[in-house]
Amino acid sequence: MTEEVIRYLNLRPGIRVIDATLNGCGHSFKLLQKSSEIKILGIEWDPEIFEEAKLQIIDSKLQDSIILVNDNYVNLKLIVEKYNFQPDGILFDLGLSSWHYERSGRGFSFLKDEPLDMRYNPQESSKTAADIINNTSEEELKDILNLYGEEKFSIQIAKAVIEKRKIKPVTRTIELVETVMRAVPVWYTKRKIHPATKTFQAFRLAVNGELENVESGILAAIDILKKGGRLVVISFHGLEDKIVREIFKNKSKDGTVRWVVKGTVKPKWAEIKSNPRARSAKMKIVEKIKNTNDFTNI
Repeated sequence: MTEEVIRYLNLRPGIRVIDATLNGCGHSFKLLQKSSEIKILGIEWDPEIFEEAKLQIIDSKLQDSIILVNDNYVNLKLIVEKYNFQPDGILFDLGLSSWHYERSGRGFSFLKDEPLDMRYNPQESSKTAADIINNTSEEELKDILNLYGEEKFSIQIAKAVIEKRKIKPVTRTIELVETVMRAVPVWYTKRKIHPATKTFQAFRLAVNGELENVESGILAAIDILKKGGRLVVISFHGLEDKIVREIFKNKSKDGTVRWVVKGTVKPKWAEIKSNPRARSAKMKIVEKIKNTNDFTNI
């Protein structure tokens, strides 16, 4: 949804933009192509993606246009203070990237046989998905599957995990997939969506504290935005989208922000056709109309 990002961030020469989820620099590069006179601060939590982003920026000779930060966007306020960078616009493109599925080797994909890690930043976090799966009670497993995966067969899958790990710890993706497949009804395995999709989502969100991070990050973003600045958030599943929607709704009620577009902006059919993963993207945009922060002198 790059075209929509460019449009709704209201780009103009001299503005400062935070790309809170830098990933492969895709959005940032497009923003700079549209307006080379802007300054971007890009935040990437995953250290491997961060190193690749640095190389891309060096190759593209954009070092003077982008400040790179290897950190979690929940620390936005500290980052803004450290780099003296109060933004006119902030972008969040939430969730994991294609790189995590295809190249990380950390067990994000149920289509590969990899260790059940699922950490975005292994240097910062110690608890892996395997730790949670093998050391959490049946009731807690059920709650994780319910809360983070909205999995209707959470009880059956939690029981199956407990039985499986009595024999041998569940440490690889293929073992978790096999456990899910045995736990759910046959009809559930024949749907278009893979039966392990929600289970993998649940453990990923639990490992990384993603929903909690989204709430903290969005609230911090609203605080640090300049008056008149815009916040653009792209989410890919209902749990994230609900958090963003509720924050924007509450902040619009108290007069802190206004909706730039009421409701949700979805990708065009042409984009979905060329990139099927975009089909679940939901964009929401607000503009800051009341200062609520301590950054006015930055």
